Amino acid sequence: MDLETTIVAVSSPHGNSPRALIRACGNNIFESSASAGVRVNFRQLTSCNIEIPEGTLPILCMAYPAQHSYVGQDTLEVSLPNNRFVIDSVIRKLIEVSYGRYAEAGEFTARAFFNGKMSLSEAEGVCATISANNDCELRGATLLREGVLNSLVIPISQTITKTLGLVEAGIDFTDEEDVVAISLDDLHASIESAYQSIESILKGKIAMATLQHLPNVVIAGAPNAGKSTLFNALLGRNRVVVSDIAGTTRDAIQEHVWFGAKEALLIDIAGFEEANTQLGVAAQDSAQRMVERADIVLWCIAPGETEPSADSSTLFVYTKSDLRNEHPHNEVCALLGTGLDQLQATVEEKLFSIPLPTEDALAILPRHEQHLQAAVISLQEAKEHCSVPELTAASLREALNSIGSISGAVTPDEVLGEVFASFCVGK
Repeated sequence: MDLETTIVAVSSPHGNSPRALIRACGNNIFESSASAGVRVNFRQLTSCNIEIPEGTLPILCMAYPAQHSYVGQDTLEVSLPNNRFVIDSVIRKLIEVSYGRYAEAGEFTARAFFNGKMSLSEAEGVCATISANNDCELRGATLLREGVLNSLVIPISQTITKTLGLVEAGIDFTDEEDVVAISLDDLHASIESAYQSIESILKGKIAMATLQHLPNVVIAGAPNAGKSTLFNALLGRNRVVVSDIAGTTRDAIQEHVWFGAKEALLIDIAGFEEANTQLGVAAQDSAQRMVERADIVLWCIAPGETEPSADSSTLFVYTKSDLRNEHPHNEVCALLGTGLDQLQATVEEKLFSIPLPTEDALAILPRHEQHLQAAVISLQEAKEHCSVPELTAASLREALNSIGSISGAVTPDEVLGEVFASFCVGK
């Protein structure tokens, strides 16, 4: 990878904001941009002008010397009006005066990795943060970006490295009968320690892919139990048709809803009844699948109906409270808004019980799990071969390579290319 040529790209997202941000990094960017009229003060927002073919453009600049920059190289950030023609002209000017080029996808973060500013897993956390679609995914990406996974695997790597060094030293002194670099008991204990540390990560991990999907809150019940009315009330607008005619809802209707501080996907499904048509059977099958996959089921019970058997994910909601004489828990009248606040608080509390990324339950990517599993297998082989130093050393080295592939310490070029290719340009 070319790490010397100056690279330039837009680093702000597409949209209608009044300003855009251009980032340029390279060891000669400050001197070369000065030839275009750009004058900067290190780590201070500076108002200056840049000369482009269309004329003089007022801009705001931030200059970061290599030791204080994100990428570990001199970096210039230019804030300018968000006009694509102006942006293109400024980028071309910076490339021209610096003899640079357009940045490739993920190249800024790749340079940060190669310049020792972050580990490979932290770089992947940057990409995951940018692409996060909900709070859970953002939390998992933040932990990855802040180096939590890297901080867990580094001690494991150090243990394996030390053990491998002692095993290889023992091989070197195999002819010296009175020299024992590491005893069998200590060797087994050291391997077991590394093995258990990796197992604890795997047992507590949450796959990042599972966080990409919001928790599903399904509104279920018999026909005319008030499901669609409750759906509209929780959504805050009339999204689905409400009718006294049974079977109005056939397809599942989905909308994003906030229950207090927790975001979820609210789903309205067909009422459960005995189906006697092909369409009805299909609707019932779809509704049943939605309930089975739901994180929380709000089962609506109209006056006169009884509670069906249900599991712990089901919350019974007693609808049409204006028509009731009894006063059970979770009683609501969606038309009047009675009981909705309490219901939302109850659902929020249940959503908080769904596992979230923490330092004990770290969200990891498939690549990380693959290398951790490979390290476990290699350590198992090392334990089995403790009495044969050469085989033990080979297995320990394989485990060390697998761990190193997570942090990027020993990662093949093709793996690096795959990681950074998933970034957007300008990051």
